[in-house]
Amino acid sequence: MSIKHASGGKSKNTKDGSAMTDEEAFEKEPNGSFAWKVLVPSQVRALSQCETPHELEEKMASILEFDESKVELTQACQLDCYVIAFHWAKDKCFDERQLSGFITLVSNILNNIKEHQMSKAENITYLKECFSGVGSENPDVVSIPLYFFKLEHAKLIMQYLLTTIFQHYKLYEYLFTQQQDELIIGSDLCTEVCPEMSGPFPPPLQEAIPVETYELFAVQKDTEKLGSVDAMDEATITEQIADSVLKAVESSESEIVKTVPTSDLRKIIENITKEMVLPAKAEIQNKIKGKEATYLARISKIQAK
Repeated sequence: MSIKHASGGKSKNTKDGSAMTDEEAFEKEPNGSFAWKVLVPSQVRALSQCETPHELEEKMASILEFDESKVELTQACQLDCYVIAFHWAKDKCFDERQLSGFITLVSNILNNIKEHQMSKAENITYLKECFSGVGSENPDVVSIPLYFFKLEHAKLIMQYLLTTIFQHYKLYEYLFTQQQDELIIGSDLCTEVCPEMSGPFPPPLQEAIPVETYELFAVQKDTEKLGSVDAMDEATITEQIADSVLKAVESSESEIVKTVPTSDLRKIIENITKEMVLPAKAEIQNKIKGKEATYLARISKIQAK
């Protein structure tokens, strides 16, 4: 885990009242101390000033460089562990050095599981060794990682870690040893497009445009188009029928038919076609379209059930 340290931040005040920088805090800290290893003074102060859990989580993720915590399970669990631990320590009124040292301890315990595959017993032994010598007045003589804690603090921290990380130790082992499955979820969306208006029923709404606009442009153009097509169909049908009847008449041997001019016969046939044949055809087509609409409505009801 890479840790991003802030440079030039302010920490505790010196005896003369001037602010101590992060570098000065590093220099004055005894060897082996857990303070300022994961969180430097300026970062601890920034986290302490967070007013909401969400703000604390965002700030902690930025400091620890957990950029994939929203989608990566390992980072998300570690981030939760750090955020909860920091919030707990803050409630216990730990100072900046104690907050930093406590987070370092939590980080080391998690790294023992992740990097060194320590067993639960081995990690508990490591925890006890970290608190050995707590209460000594000479941390420079004997290296004490958590020298800045008192005995009552040590008891609280031990109890907290035993009831959180160590109580769910198997889950953390599984988290750090198993690869997260990458699930790619996809779905196919099928859409049905309504056909163009070709019957007595109006088409569906055109993207909820105003009725006036639809009637002015869409309906008028469709009506003109259908009218021109119908006129062409009627003229073609009339001509075809007239040609067929004339051929039959010309091949007839009746003397009466031969006395009538061809132009007159064509006019008679065209008039009969327009007055009787074409209306009958239109009526049949309308009946067929009505039946189709009825069947489609029944099919829609069956599919809805």
